[in-house]
Amino acid sequence: MREGSWDQGREIAQNSFISLVSQALPLGQCVGRIAATDLHSLCNLPAYATSSMDGWAIAGSAPWKIIGEVATGKKSELTLAPGQSLRIATGGVIPDGCEAVIPWEIAEEKDGAIHGAIDNGANIRPAALESKKGELLITSGTRLTPPMVGLLAATGHDTIAVTRKPKIAIFFLGDELIHSGVPEGGAIRDALGPQLPSLLNNLGAEVIITDFVEDDLDVLITKAKSVVGAVDLVITTGGTADGPRDFVKPTIAALHGEYLIDCARVRPGYHILLASIPTSDRAIPFIALPGNPQSALAALTSFGIPVIDSLLGKKPEPLAPISLASAQKTPENFSRVVPGTVVDGIFTPTEYLNSAMLRGVAFADGFAVIDPGQHAAGAPARWITFTY
Repeated sequence: MREGSWDQGREIAQNSFISLVSQALPLGQCVGRIAATDLHSLCNLPAYATSSMDGWAIAGSAPWKIIGEVATGKKSELTLAPGQSLRIATGGVIPDGCEAVIPWEIAEEKDGAIHGAIDNGANIRPAALESKKGELLITSGTRLTPPMVGLLAATGHDTIAVTRKPKIAIFFLGDELIHSGVPEGGAIRDALGPQLPSLLNNLGAEVIITDFVEDDLDVLITKAKSVVGAVDLVITTGGTADGPRDFVKPTIAALHGEYLIDCARVRPGYHILLASIPTSDRAIPFIALPGNPQSALAALTSFGIPVIDSLLGKKPEPLAPISLASAQKTPENFSRVVPGTVVDGIFTPTEYLNSAMLRGVAFADGFAVIDPGQHAAGAPARWITFTY
């Protein structure tokens, strides 16, 4: 795609690469990982009828003679006859013959018996109330949250298959960049190096190589060739245009890459490149981000994150609809990606929207995607929430 629309570029990014292979991990290591298969309940949940209250399991009419207690985590060997009761805790297995559980708060214990009134069947959680054995719980491509992992544990899982984390190499380009201290004499403090690795790791990837590369074509080609067999994704920052010191395109050519996106009609983020690089066993994505910080984040959010999601096997989701709090205009035939906040479905942009600025993004909750044209206050747009 040469200078296609934002939507065309995003669709290409979402659909050009297949998910990585899966690996089996112990359940406790799976929070934040992506389920590689559909996950089903391995047992009924609860596996037995259980009590939902602390109290007494009863049979028949009051009073109920106390004949013992249901031990936690065990099924009682006793069978209740009418007029009998067993002390039981929340989650205790309902004994045979039990017709209800009367909570201790509304019961009276007197002379070895329980007195009170309760509806038949009260406070008994039937077996399989939450899920049945074999029932689908979580679909493939779902990011696993702590409660999801807890649910899988409760239904009998010990290990599950998750998609392998994409391994990423990042090359930060630019002789003008310095990496500590206050910039002087025309130098620019690198603002992407401190944030991109953590951002990408938080997205479910694994950054294994970070390197700051001088503006030298041979050096960049050598470094890029050295990593393509060891990683699942190469990312560069800067050098994406066609100037005399822009070396990304010649590097992609040296890697025999095929362009999938060669600029997209969006501001900021126009100079985005996405290429497919052949390796011995598969093609890997090469994402070249613009060098300006806000442009880089806009391009990564628009096109890079969908690539990473596809490697993880995550399914694309439609963007949330929002309304503009104020009139917005885009450059002719261009979309805009604007940082801001959304309250009750209404989008308000932050300040400091220049492509070289980070201050507005730093205090935004996401990007609004505004289609080309003039848009009055109240007009529709779409919303990408920051997940990093």
